[in-house]
Amino acid sequence: MTLQTIGNPPSVKGHYEYHSVIGALAGSGPGFSGPVSLDFGPDGNLYVASRGNPNQHEAVRVTRCTKDGEYLGQMPGWGEGEGEFIWITDIAFNAEGKLFATEEHTHRINVYDPTDFSFLYTFGEHGSGEGQLDRPSGIAFDSCNNVLVVDSLNNRVQQYSVDGKFLGQWGEFGDGEGQFNMPWDIFIDGDDNVFVTDWRNDRVQKLTRDGQVLMVFGGSGDGEGQFNRPTGIATDADGDIYVCDWMNDRVQVFDAQAKYKDTLIGHGGVSKWAQDYLDANPEIEHKLKLAEQNIEPKRRFYRPVSVKVDTDNKVYVADCYRHRVQIYQKV
Repeated sequence: MTLQTIGNPPSVKGHYEYHSVIGALAGSGPGFSGPVSLDFGPDGNLYVASRGNPNQHEAVRVTRCTKDGEYLGQMPGWGEGEGEFIWITDIAFNAEGKLFATEEHTHRINVYDPTDFSFLYTFGEHGSGEGQLDRPSGIAFDSCNNVLVVDSLNNRVQQYSVDGKFLGQWGEFGDGEGQFNMPWDIFIDGDDNVFVTDWRNDRVQKLTRDGQVLMVFGGSGDGEGQFNRPTGIATDADGDIYVCDWMNDRVQVFDAQAKYKDTLIGHGGVSKWAQDYLDANPEIEHKLKLAEQNIEPKRRFYRPVSVKVDTDNKVYVADCYRHRVQIYQKV
């Protein structure tokens, strides 16, 4: 069976058009299970980290697919041994093409060769001292290929060399400038400006890579420019800033001066993976038709948690509770 397509509806202010969707709920193979992070690999493909749940160990993995949704393989990970993970939180590629993954359960960073997903090395340990971590979340790289990690429950950002040597840290608990309350994600632009989503303070801070505050924006609420637990963050080549507004189920877009510009709300259609499943299981057609009357809310974002923009100005959003990646095109 084939479901009706929805075309390319615009974003709230019309600066973007819905493009496509990748994903479907699956414990392994083509699909995701609670995707929490995504990034583009040196091979030009899309990598998506699924957090799954404690009762579905095989669903905790990193999936590799093309940007058009062709499934290419996965890296299973459940466990506490070297290279394994239970609460994978963020993934990112460095300039050398290595895949770094933050892991909240063991409070460490794992590093892999993306060619065959082989484990290379790990660094970090639980604690609050220099170089120690307490629930690491976002990870990014500056122009010197140093690693910046959001040390969430220690309310700081730590800096390491690419091989895991501690270099420095900044931040502390609080709601003043340069202070954090459970920060979540980090993004570093081409000028080494550092953007951090300050989760419980419902704001974004822009800083230098040594922690000097350049700009703070946001505040609690559901209006334009307000947040309810911001998560993923990224910028594009034009300097526009994208923030996953987690509890408000949207992605807000700001210009380089943090002036509100647009909102993406989600327009998800049926992915190739989902269509393949429907074609292989025609007996569910009746149930699907019963659900069509309530399909519109299911197109919307449900806890978007990670965002990246590629060189074609396509915006990829990990739609966590819908187990998919929604893609928009900047127009």
